[in-house]
Amino acid sequence: MKKNNIILYLVIALCVIVVVGFCVFLFINRDEPLTDAERFKQEFEMYNGLVYDDLKEDVLEVSIPEDNPFVYLVGRDILDVLDNEDAYIFFGYATCPLTRAAIDALIEVAREEDISKIYYVDIYEMRDEYEVGDSIVPDKIIDGSDVYYEILDFFGDNLETYYVVDDNGMFRYDTGVTRLNSPTLAAIKDKEVVAIHEELVPSYDYTNRALTSDEYQELKEEYKDVFEALMAE
Repeated sequence: MKKNNIILYLVIALCVIVVVGFCVFLFINRDEPLTDAERFKQEFEMYNGLVYDDLKEDVLEVSIPEDNPFVYLVGRDILDVLDNEDAYIFFGYATCPLTRAAIDALIEVAREEDISKIYYVDIYEMRDEYEVGDSIVPDKIIDGSDVYYEILDFFGDNLETYYVVDDNGMFRYDTGVTRLNSPTLAAIKDKEVVAIHEELVPSYDYTNRALTSDEYQELKEEYKDVFEALMAE
């Protein structure tokens, strides 16, 4: 009888060890959701080595640090931040040549200025689109989202006019509306835009290339001004 009890105890102990071990295994190997920083890194680096179908050129390669400061904003949460937080917001999208050219400078300045959080808004499918038609007034071919138009209302005259270029690249046509360019970095305080920088630098020729060292430093100064504008408020 005593021997049988010992065997029973050993079986129970073995079962407990197996169950606990299995639980530990599941915990260690669980599929955790990506953090926003990990998601940003993955989203931008996944296009490295690919080619733009329209340009027939390589996508500009980027290397995003794992401790980057980006926090995703989507939908009406964007408007909530604009109305209720003092914040930095970066508008762009992962396949945009200008955004990819800018991202290293932005991350470097954020680190230098000890900026731990920059909201990131992917605007790829958010904006409206115009094209040159039969008249001097471009035709809208795609409507933007409701949130996009509310963002435009918030920024008002802080944004540049939206121009479209003809197929030959010879003439620019005024759409009569403003546009949220990619990339755009904005500093928001008390429901006001205190600083903003759109696209890159004047010398950049939109040829899907990396910035020169001088352009890189110039863009860093532009981003630094945006960061410091909010710090000074």
